[in-house]
Amino acid sequence: ELAGYEEESSEIMEEEFNDEIPQSMMPTMSPEIFQELHDVYLLFYNETLDDEDEDTYDVSMVAEYSPEIFNYLHTLEVKLRPNPRYMEAQTELKWNMRSILIDWLVQVHSRFNLLPETLFLTVNYIDRFLSKRKVSLSRFQLVGAVALFIAAKYEEINCPSVNEIAYMVDHAYSVEDILRAERFMIDVLEFEMGWPGPMSFLRRTSKADDYDFETRTLAKYFLEITVMDYRFVGSPPSWLAAGAHYLSRLLLNRGEWTAAHMYYSGYTADQLRPLAYALLDACRNPEEHHKSIYEKYQERRFRRSSLFVQEWFKLAESG
Repeated sequence: ELAGYEEESSEIMEEEFNDEIPQSMMPTMSPEIFQELHDVYLLFYNETLDDEDEDTYDVSMVAEYSPEIFNYLHTLEVKLRPNPRYMEAQTELKWNMRSILIDWLVQVHSRFNLLPETLFLTVNYIDRFLSKRKVSLSRFQLVGAVALFIAAKYEEINCPSVNEIAYMVDHAYSVEDILRAERFMIDVLEFEMGWPGPMSFLRRTSKADDYDFETRTLAKYFLEITVMDYRFVGSPPSWLAAGAHYLSRLLLNRGEWTAAHMYYSGYTADQLRPLAYALLDACRNPEEHHKSIYEKYQERRFRRSSLFVQEWFKLAESG
């Protein structure tokens, strides 16, 4: 059975772009922005560790390697970027089908109580796989299930078993189907499984706010809704993380986007404003745009972030 899947999926997709297909949202860059970021870098960068910084004494933070680590992650986010217009080359799939699949994956991810990193990595695997192979509608759920299976192995300590994966797809695919598809996906992705998701960048940006829990929790909500929207398929995860943090601070009245925020995120307020508007717009009809995520973030453990955003809209419109 997988042989048929492999045959119909074996054609490498050509990048034949149609100008009518919307491009992925990307950060802008200008000489002025570049100079602003350069000035901030000169202001904050120090070759010696800060004795007053708590991270200096936390061995798990490896503060002495942070600049090199994040420079490498920025390189990877470009290298492992999916083709944002891959759907143009798919013959049986549409963008709304991707939304349905990911909404289902959000529910499964939540049921297994997996890490946020696992969800973002799952979506990256799906988008990169679909950027390289055509997939039939009958195999689309298998792609999602296998992507989650691999991502959980990469990120989790305790990950779902292959039998649990088979159960969650209601045994539409056998255990052997899943294992063979897993090998095929890893091969197509050329064993490049270490895409740097937005959570690492969000933690880095949060350093400018002394890792404020409320700001970061709301930012996680904004970050998570990006997986549902085709406009963000090719967007850099560092930019999405910074934009989510920027919008979170805006709604919580945390003040201006400071030089420290620019240094730790790598983006200016001008670069983040269009993204913040797009994220806010996506929250206007949450049950249509990201139903499962909206319901998930109504829970107390997420500080009812999705409900807070709706209350913010009411106050903003009444004011």
